[in-house]
Amino acid sequence: MNKEKGSYSVLIKRLWLLMIIYSICRLLFFIFNFNFFSSVHFFEIATSFIYGLRFDFTAIVISNSPIIFLHLLPEKLFKSKIISYTNKVLFILINSIMIFLNAIDFSLFQFTAKRATADVFKVISFGHDFTNTLPKMIGDFWYVLLILFALWHALHRFYPKTSSPRLDSIFNNKFSHTLLGKFTYLIVFIGLFLVGFRGGVQFKPLTIISASQYGNSTFTPLILNTPFTYMKTFGKTDLEEKNFMSLNAAETISPTLNLPSDSTFRNLNVVLIILESFGKEYIGHYNNGKGYTPFLDSLIEKSYDCTQAFANAKRSIEGIPAITAGIPSLLSEPFITSAYAANSLTSIASLLDKKNYETIFFHGGTNGTMGFDNFSKAIGYNKYFGRTEYNNDNDFDGSWGIFDEPFLRRTAEELTKVDRPFFATIFTLSSHHPYDIPKQYTGKFTEGTLPIHKSIRYADYSLKKYFEYASTLPWYKNTLFVITADHTATSDSPYYQNRQGMYSIPLLFFMPTDNLIGKNNKTCQQIDILPSIMGYLNYDKNYFAFGQNTFDKSKKGYAITYLNETYQFIENNFTYITDYSGNSEYYRFTDDSIAGPVQPDSSQMHLKLNAFIQNYNSALINNKMTVH
Repeated sequence: MNKEKGSYSVLIKRLWLLMIIYSICRLLFFIFNFNFFSSVHFFEIATSFIYGLRFDFTAIVISNSPIIFLHLLPEKLFKSKIISYTNKVLFILINSIMIFLNAIDFSLFQFTAKRATADVFKVISFGHDFTNTLPKMIGDFWYVLLILFALWHALHRFYPKTSSPRLDSIFNNKFSHTLLGKFTYLIVFIGLFLVGFRGGVQFKPLTIISASQYGNSTFTPLILNTPFTYMKTFGKTDLEEKNFMSLNAAETISPTLNLPSDSTFRNLNVVLIILESFGKEYIGHYNNGKGYTPFLDSLIEKSYDCTQAFANAKRSIEGIPAITAGIPSLLSEPFITSAYAANSLTSIASLLDKKNYETIFFHGGTNGTMGFDNFSKAIGYNKYFGRTEYNNDNDFDGSWGIFDEPFLRRTAEELTKVDRPFFATIFTLSSHHPYDIPKQYTGKFTEGTLPIHKSIRYADYSLKKYFEYASTLPWYKNTLFVITADHTATSDSPYYQNRQGMYSIPLLFFMPTDNLIGKNNKTCQQIDILPSIMGYLNYDKNYFAFGQNTFDKSKKGYAITYLNETYQFIENNFTYITDYSGNSEYYRFTDDSIAGPVQPDSSQMHLKLNAFIQNYNSALINNKMTVH
């Protein structure tokens, strides 16, 4: 027999043993935390176990990469005593640690309601409390230690030392003895290793939030495994608890608890339209008529216009969480890919779901783009409608997804099928690089000074056609439209290139049958959209939100951004920037330049920023972004 192929057989047996152990760990996790899943149907539990196999295999492949590499060595080297011994020691050591990680959540999950991430081992964050409580923890959860030792024993006891005759027969044939055969098997195993390492062949490697595509947040902990969540967050920058002031003072200055309205809830449909890359610079209404959006200009005149609105980030992957779930981007990485992605969240969709709304996220992009499909499900949307669901690539732009005009019309058609109040989020894409427009419109939209301008004109035209069609549909008159942008893009204006203007976006509320017309000149931001919608609907339940209701005249608005390790606090035309290491700046921005730095007292802005950051960090770290 070709013994070199026996290494492949042994590798498969060893990986198979690990898959069994990981499934046993998931079963134990379920048993120990049964109350958390008690309301879930058996079928949903069973499918969670099946879906979890994908995350198990990815965690196994990543953690056992050195072992897999050793199995790909030539026969003589692989069979040597030193490699055999090294193989066993690495296998037992690495996977004992992985089993330990899984065992942690048998009990820890009861307190955190999420799978442990890399920060669980940061002893400094626990301080002396960890040392002091360790004996008590061991006493309370002694049975977890017994199970852990049993699993470790099983790992050692059933460690495969020999190959399987049945598996060997697959790799032992005439072709396998040829040089081409050996090379082919090697390439196949390397390919499988790379696929397993990424978690599949999708656009992005498997992440924590990918679990949400298989179910809502209740199932996510059951689908995931702790080694996976640990490795996916290892080395990533985590937030630190801040103690700038007392908890009560922080909540008073920057409240996160929103109390119910004493008015009757309004069962209005809500359509939230997020325009890709639509900075205020492109909108003539805000720039003395110089712009590329004639329809949007006309709609603003009929709307409640937040004239000083700002994005909370500069990328779509950060803007979408800010708009739909009120989560500003104050991390060194997008929230969607962060260690906090598995937290329980409050979103517009999750709140309106409690009012029996149908909630749908529409995005014409290829499913999987930037993880929006998974994220939308994680925050409570009932459905995701993307390029796959559109199911007609005749309208494909060749790059990102479906052109805006046909996709927007389709969203209106889909909403006509809904037989209850709905909340729909529509995220456009044609104004994204490479700024393509349909061939039939070649020459229709004149060029501007930047490549994006032509696609902005097309997107605005698509929006016009959408409203023309929607206005003929029965749901239109009972619908609140909210229109904003995910972020800004390229600029040729000094103001829109400075630290404040680079976040300047439109935000307007339009209600066809309501006298919702006027200007709101106070500073506001994307995270204000959630409480503003709830405020307009007279939402009658408590809810969590970082932002403010823009319709509440008693609130003095502001906006917060984070860039290059510095925080920016915008209020009126003043901007306070600090890196919390002794470097701070205070500016007054004018329409076309920076007037400053200036010297007025920035203490109040600093105080508000401190309160916000303290509440933000605490909410994410302690998984307290909901009201129970």
